Amino acid sequence: MEQDLDRSQESLLSWEPLLSTYGDLASIVGLILTLAGFTFTLWKIKQTRRAAEEATRIAQGAIAQVSTRLFSDQIADGVRLAFELKNTCRMEQWERAIDRCEQLRLLLASVVEDSNIKLDESNYISASIDDLGLILRRLEEITRGGRATSLSPKMREALDTLTITLGRLDGRLKNAALEIDNG
Repeated sequence: MEQDLDRSQESLLSWEPLLSTYGDLASIVGLILTLAGFTFTLWKIKQTRRAAEEATRIAQGAIAQVSTRLFSDQIADGVRLAFELKNTCRMEQWERAIDRCEQLRLLLASVVEDSNIKLDESNYISASIDDLGLILRRLEEITRGGRATSLSPKMREALDTLTITLGRLDGRLKNAALEIDNG
C-alpha cells in the first residue's frame, strides 16, 4: 500500500513541471484577458460619456431654439397689442384701450429680463412700461370724465415709438430664427 502511495506521488511529481508551466501560462492569459476586459470597459464608459454629453448639447440647443421661438411669439403679441392700443385710442374706444394697455404692460414686464433681449432693448422696454403706466392713468381719467379728453401728443408719440421698436425687435428675432433654421 505504501508502495502504491509512493508511485502515485512519483507520478504526480513527474507532472508537476508540466502543470506548473501550464498553470503559469493560464495565469498570464487570465491576466491579459482581465486587462483587455478592463480596457474595453473603460473605452465603453468614455464612449457613453461622450454620447451623453452630445445628447445634452443637442437638448440644450433644442430648448434654446424653442425658448427663442416662444419669446418671438410674445414680441409679436406685443406688436399686435401696441398697434391695437394705438387704434383704440385713435377711435376713442377708451375701455378697450385700457384693456390693451394693461395687457401690453403685463406682456412687456414678462419679457424685459429675457436673455434674448439686448441691454438697450431691455432699458427701453423698462421705460416703456413706465410710459404705459402714465398712459393707463390718462385713459382711466378719460373714462371717469375727468379733465383729459384724449392722449397727449407725447403719449401718442410714445405709443408710435413703442410699436416701431417692438416691430424691429420682432423682425430681428424672426431673422435670427431663419438663420438658425437655414444654418
